[in-house]
Amino acid sequence: MNANRLTREVSFRGVGVHRGDICEVSVAPGPTGSGCWMERDGQRWPCLADSVVELERCTVLGNGQTSVSTVEHLFAALASFGVYDCEIRVDGSEIPILDGSALPFVEGLKPFLEPAPGPEPLVLQGPLWVGNEQSQVLALPSPVCRFQYALHYPGTVIGYQEASYEPLSESFEQKLAPARTFALEREVEWLRSQGLARGGSLDNALVVLADGFSSPLRLDQEMARHKCLDLVGDLYLLGRPLLAQVFAVKAGHRWHVELARKMLRELAENAG
Repeated sequence: MNANRLTREVSFRGVGVHRGDICEVSVAPGPTGSGCWMERDGQRWPCLADSVVELERCTVLGNGQTSVSTVEHLFAALASFGVYDCEIRVDGSEIPILDGSALPFVEGLKPFLEPAPGPEPLVLQGPLWVGNEQSQVLALPSPVCRFQYALHYPGTVIGYQEASYEPLSESFEQKLAPARTFALEREVEWLRSQGLARGGSLDNALVVLADGFSSPLRLDQEMARHKCLDLVGDLYLLGRPLLAQVFAVKAGHRWHVELARKMLRELAENAG
């Protein structure tokens, strides 16, 4: 599988979508085989599923003393390049939302990559399922990696959408990276009442209106593509590439991360 390492530190600065504060994140090369680590305020933890501490509208990593929100877009970019040995330092409570997609991270990291050995992929040995009646994720053994996402928002202009992505044969930069985070217009005030989306704006999110969208779509099926992007980013929490087919239906961060946890538990049990 495609594997790279960073050749220098790369930084990104901008508003955090949920708290609205200015945040900065720096991604630096890590020692070979060390994995990805995150640091904030002198606290440090591995970027693995067991470090997830919250899943309300984004993925939040922490160690019980401090945390960092909205990691999924940066992680999707790192996963697309096969960068699994790095040090992420964060000044602020979130990873900056930038334009609401993974494209700025892809464009910022891309010039500073070189081929390097990476971790062996996690090869799924049998079917795994997580979810409930409304949303679920199914993973199946496969000789190739493939992510597929389907969503349905009846009574809205979104309707039914689906998207897929095969890392070895398709460009993440073209197929998923430009897809922006989105919210229904009726959700916006509720999100803000919950202390979320305070940094959200039409510059970093796509708002779904009764009769259209707050700005022209960048891609067809943009909402499904963004959800597929989130899935790729959340499964970066495996700490290695994945060799499996993953089908997500109306899922979100909760079930993406639960699948990663289940995969890591089974890996540990099989190793033991």
